[in-house]
Amino acid sequence: MNQRRYMKGSLLIELLVVCGLIGLFLPFLVIAIARMQERHLLAQTYQDQHTIKAAIDAHLKAQWSRLLPASCTIDESLYLTIESGMSPPIRLATRRIDKNSDWLQGADYGLCRSSVTVRNNPMETTMACHWKAGDRTTFSSCESNYSGHVLSDSASKSQIKLEDDAAIGQSGVIQSEDGFYWYIAEGKDVWSALWRTPEESGKSLELWNGLERFAVFPLLDNSRNGLVDTLDTEYGRFPLKNLRGLWVEYQYRLSDCKANRDAEFHQEYHSMRGEKWHYHSPCQGVDNQIIVL
Repeated sequence: MNQRRYMKGSLLIELLVVCGLIGLFLPFLVIAIARMQERHLLAQTYQDQHTIKAAIDAHLKAQWSRLLPASCTIDESLYLTIESGMSPPIRLATRRIDKNSDWLQGADYGLCRSSVTVRNNPMETTMACHWKAGDRTTFSSCESNYSGHVLSDSASKSQIKLEDDAAIGQSGVIQSEDGFYWYIAEGKDVWSALWRTPEESGKSLELWNGLERFAVFPLLDNSRNGLVDTLDTEYGRFPLKNLRGLWVEYQYRLSDCKANRDAEFHQEYHSMRGEKWHYHSPCQGVDNQIIVL
């Protein structure tokens, strides 16, 4: 009987010791697991950053890679305009443009593009395109450039009128010409977004939600030797004949940030214009890219 009581007492003591050890180490275990989860979420957030940056770079390249027309020589009257959000154009007077961002005015040349020989004016083409009657077009040969517009469009053919009959007999490239403004403004939800508005008429299109700020700098070949010799940090109109690329800086936000918001930390980015961009990593980020034209 005494032996049974002794065994029960020993088991009770061991149980108490085990409970005590669990109580002692459990808080440390919970903290360790929580930290492991935080590190995992942080790693996932940085992976999301890498993915979103690659997607934004590809999107901006798709938007701006056709700012130059396909031509042996570029018309000297063509310009790209880069201005501050502090001075919005009249066309965007009703839009809430971000004052800390730039806006860009230019043309998307050649979303529709084909090689042709001009035999008549007006001319007909069977290329399937997004254009409609009244839209601007450009015909470029190694001799010259000719503006035009779409007279009519159907599922099988388009009729295009060039402004000069001197193009008849020449071979070259016919291409669409769509003028746009690109800018940052309030998006359809609470975040800022990249928008595009047609230059003359038409609806504005939200391109990328979560893009909060951008700055654009032209890479210019002022010496006309085929090499970039200037990154211009001023605002203004820049001749397309000198334009070789764009240096783009942008700030973005992750819409589904997995990191603990308490773990965010303040960072600064110094823009090419000497401005300080303030953001909170890792749920916000800043990047830059070069778009070759």
